[in-house]
Amino acid sequence: MRTTIRPYATAGVAIVGAGLIAATPVVAPLPAMGTVHDVALTASSAWDEVFNAASQNMTQLLNNYYLAPGIAFQQFMANQNDYAQQLLDDPTNLTYVTEQIRHNLDGLLTGYTLANPSQETLEIVMSHTLAAGDVSTFSMGWYDLFAGPLSSLMGGMFPADLMPIIHFASSPLSGLIMGSLGPWIAPGVALLNSINDGDSFSDTLANVFGASLNGATLNLDSMLPMINEAAGDMLPEGMGIGHLEIAFGGWLTGGHVAIDPYQVLGADGEVVAETPAVGGSILNSVGLELTGAPVIGSLNIGSNAIGPWGAMLGLGQTVGALLGSGWDGKGAVPVTPPLAGTDLPLITDLDDGGAGGAAAGDWFADLLGGLGL
Repeated sequence: MRTTIRPYATAGVAIVGAGLIAATPVVAPLPAMGTVHDVALTASSAWDEVFNAASQNMTQLLNNYYLAPGIAFQQFMANQNDYAQQLLDDPTNLTYVTEQIRHNLDGLLTGYTLANPSQETLEIVMSHTLAAGDVSTFSMGWYDLFAGPLSSLMGGMFPADLMPIIHFASSPLSGLIMGSLGPWIAPGVALLNSINDGDSFSDTLANVFGASLNGATLNLDSMLPMINEAAGDMLPEGMGIGHLEIAFGGWLTGGHVAIDPYQVLGADGEVVAETPAVGGSILNSVGLELTGAPVIGSLNIGSNAIGPWGAMLGLGQTVGALLGSGWDGKGAVPVTPPLAGTDLPLITDLDDGGAGGAAAGDWFADLLGGLGL
């Protein structure tokens, strides 16, 4: 096996590039709007389905925004209030506060592109950019391979030199890239799908317009011989790709990730509302079947599209989690707006029997001393 990253990057470019330039891929028969993911459709026409899918996707985006508008900024401000209060309470907390700031900054700088992240940062970010599998259906997601409970076992199937590429393809930045491309590529994919399915002119128009809003999935099975040859050095010996697809999101596609769902709790701690989380990445948009996997034989991973608004909201939630919002981990997450109930910092213990001014002066002197001045 080669020891450089070049063959892995070449194989990755071949896989994604094939999806962008394929002219007439062979697509397995799909329902009229089967390219829209995770939406239950009951309408009687393709146009009704477009409307319903767009409505449900928009609901997901709005509900995520309503949870805590500008959560990244909210958490940043909440942190500043907390740091100031810690220093006002005891100036000797300066070292501890500085360490907190350094830890958060390191998480942000490495988490945005997942370049040499800590394990903590990796798990937080991937819960916002990769989907997990469903135990009830024995399905698996990319999160399970690289950040979930099975990551120590399943992730070991891939060469170490490939991990930096996988990490970037799982990063929030890759989600922004994929979300920005989706609305422009998805209509063309939907047109190809409709032509292959023999849809009527009206249904074709509905599918193309609907894809710009809700996304579409490109089947790349016809290119598997070329892709498998290009990815020969990329996969462990004996493994191959039996199915490959790429999901492109539309303007309203929110995505599907492991942290799903967010829950809002009432006064008594009961769940009064919940909403599917948003987010995604390049890797999360790829669905495939790996054949010849050790022990399990074959491994099926579904594709999950992401759109521009969903990627932006997901980035904000990821940044908030890296700054300590608590919106991290896998599974249902009770959420609270970071600035809810926040108090501005107060100088404490000024009442010293009438010598308040002197006490304040002593506090300021202590702070300057803590700064080494």
